[in-house]
Amino acid sequence: MRFLTTGEIAAACQVTIPTVKRWIREGHLAAFQTAGGHFRVTDEEFRRFQGAHRIPPRAADAPAAVVPKILIVDDDVALLETLWEALSSEHRYKVEVAQDGYEGLIKVGSFAPNLLILDIRMPGLDGFQVCRRVKADPATKGTRILAISGHGGATSREQILEAGADEFLEKPIALDDLYAAVSRLVSSDAR
Repeated sequence: MRFLTTGEIAAACQVTIPTVKRWIREGHLAAFQTAGGHFRVTDEEFRRFQGAHRIPPRAADAPAAVVPKILIVDDDVALLETLWEALSSEHRYKVEVAQDGYEGLIKVGSFAPNLLILDIRMPGLDGFQVCRRVKADPATKGTRILAISGHGGATSREQILEAGADEFLEKPIALDDLYAAVSRLVSSDAR
């Protein structure tokens, strides 16, 4: 069974994510919420919804656009939601989230992101450890890493860049700075 995000459904129906969330709130589309507060819909339910509302399926023979994948790892749930919305709203990226370093490493392996946006100060497995492990693994060493933190300034910047991060942004993050960094890192992605 496959689960679809609100972004994937919005792209398939050529509507916005808030429209999909409204369909869910109004009971037109059955969904469940993840621990992070994101909605997921089974592919079976989405096919039922398409048929009931006469939404044609996407052409199977049309070439699928290659959408860069971004994984955001941060223990701040509100920031995760904000970054997810900011990066997934225009359907330019497929975005997943993780709330700690352990979950982040698991998703790096299963989701295979082109870009990892990584908080460096988290309890348990911190961003420095995650960064070193991602860069040490031959299967994931090409993953670009944008480190973020609200602590430490220049010292943290030096340490995380030495650990293998490609760029660093200090919190609070201006959306223009985020978009510029993501665009640079995704466009320079060698994978």
